[in-house]
Amino acid sequence: MSAPLGRLKHWIRRTLRRLGLEVEYVGRRASVRPAAPTDAPVAPYLENPEQGPGNLAEKLQREAEGGPFEWPNVVALNRAVAGLVGDAKRLVELGGGTGCFAIVAARDETRTIVCSELDVETSRWAAEHRARANVTYVDRAPTADDGPFDLVVAVEVIEHVGDFAAFLRTCASLAPRALITTPNRTRGPKFDVPGPPPVAKHVREWTAGEFYWVLRTFYRTVKLYAMPNPFVPELVGVRITTKLTPLVADCCEPRSLH
Repeated sequence: MSAPLGRLKHWIRRTLRRLGLEVEYVGRRASVRPAAPTDAPVAPYLENPEQGPGNLAEKLQREAEGGPFEWPNVVALNRAVAGLVGDAKRLVELGGGTGCFAIVAARDETRTIVCSELDVETSRWAAEHRARANVTYVDRAPTADDGPFDLVVAVEVIEHVGDFAAFLRTCASLAPRALITTPNRTRGPKFDVPGPPPVAKHVREWTAGEFYWVLRTFYRTVKLYAMPNPFVPELVGVRITTKLTPLVADCCEPRSLH
């Protein structure tokens, strides 16, 4: 093993260990498992409890008080992600909420989109208010039988999920490519903390480097993007040291993980 590759694998292991995981390589195959106990004193990584799906009531309340139904930066992010879809025609979205991404992506009528949102009321609202002939809203987890799919999309979902490894395995099983976004933990001093995140609904947050290497455990190819202006739906390619937010990862070639 070359020295640079050895250092790289060491850094990957160290990053995953902070999240309570470790990666094991057998040839070119990688697997992730809970980290083995260690006698070395390690500061615990603290997370917020998972709160589950659903924020429709908050959106309706905000709108009733004269505010925006969807936050402008959230709308911009969904539009930016839709711009990365490219030639993919059969899409599945996880945690689609009120259909903010689906309604934009559906403008290309050659696409079909399955928008999964586990909160029943939110999914019903999206089906009623953002109906499109090429969008199917479901209030359950999608399966391979709903496909096949070219692309799985998850916008601002993974930071809300307790078992992110299971979530990424689901993404990798549904399609050969994924677009996954999350806020950058280094976006400001008050967010750049060991945990738990100051945003109570976020179970955990990652730096760009942490996010990249976690995703590389599940995908052979990961390209990172970010929005220089979170209110403008434009993305630029970034390095793992970036402090720009939100982060958008274009992931391809799922690994076989057991």
